[in-house]
Amino acid sequence: MGSQVSILGDMYSFGILILEIFTGRRPTDTCFQASSSLHHFVETALPEKVMEILDKTAFHGEMMSKPTNRE
Repeated sequence: MGSQVSILGDMYSFGILILEIFTGRRPTDTCFQASSSLHHFVETALPEKVMEILDKTAFHGEMMSKPTNRE
């Protein structure tokens, strides 16, 4: 459609697909207005609010806090 295929375009699309999987949201969701996007939604949440935007159903309840240091 007038645009050339490129590796950069493929990488961007793959990144958006990963964001869809982890957030459970689609780029076409109604919560994204003309001034917002899935990319912007995730970008503003990182790194402080990452657990708030993750799709809890994608992990089948395995998001329990695990200790990082074993003593």
